[in-house]
Amino acid sequence: MNILSFDIEDWWVYDYYSLGNKENYLPRLNNYLDEILLELEKNNQKATFFCLGEVAKKHPEVIKKIASKNHDIGCHSFSHKFLDGLNRREVDEDTRIAIETIENIIGEKVTAYRAPAFSITEKNKWVLEVLAKNGITHDCSIFPANRSFGGFPSFNLNKPCIINYQGIELKEFPMSTSKFFGRDIVFSGGGYFRMFPYWKIKSMMLESEYVMTYFHIKDFDYEQVRKFSSFNEESAISRYFKDYYGLKYNYEKFSKIISNFDFVSLSQADSIINWNDAPIINI
Repeated sequence: MNILSFDIEDWWVYDYYSLGNKENYLPRLNNYLDEILLELEKNNQKATFFCLGEVAKKHPEVIKKIASKNHDIGCHSFSHKFLDGLNRREVDEDTRIAIETIENIIGEKVTAYRAPAFSITEKNKWVLEVLAKNGITHDCSIFPANRSFGGFPSFNLNKPCIINYQGIELKEFPMSTSKFFGRDIVFSGGGYFRMFPYWKIKSMMLESEYVMTYFHIKDFDYEQVRKFSSFNEESAISRYFKDYYGLKYNYEKFSKIISNFDFVSLSQADSIINWNDAPIINI
């Protein structure tokens, strides 16, 4: 099972972090989205788009364009604040406003969620209660490996399951991992997808029974403004490499993956899985 998902945040992120002028980056972002939607239509594939509330508020046409192609629309928080730095009231407000903003545009209930930077961790599992309170039934926030931000390395199940937290149950679609020199990595989006050559990604896809992808429009935008984002030189260079390496040919790599593998959206995956036999993970 290969699930295709995108985090739709860059229309706001570029503006918030002053990554160029709107007249320069908006056409590129919109063009890449159009290309992706056309690519999916050509290959008769559906995806899930986790949309930021701020994007829905400032650029509702982006959300409408995705919804018009009958793709899933999920929630990616309102303004991409990392949840491990927020209290319960702040997470509740952020989630509620984001969901309401998106629902008012698409006219449908939003039941799927992905935390910004996968920031549901061992330390703030209570966020799951907040999600359930706000009508979320499907979560895609668990990153079962170490990472710079977020991450849930003790969660060692590499397939869809039901997570139980103090009686609250959600259907969980964790990020998929693969072994690389003995280390669990997530190759299906972000830095590793940009860094690895196509043949390696194809090999890991073929070896995996379950793959959850996560792409951003900026993963394909070679013309984006680059910025150093760390306080010391060593970490700045490392972060720069992680953020920008492999951009030039990344869309070409993405197109090959879409053409060579079958993908489904979250709702399609949900309908395929026999949840009565799914493992229940108490966290």
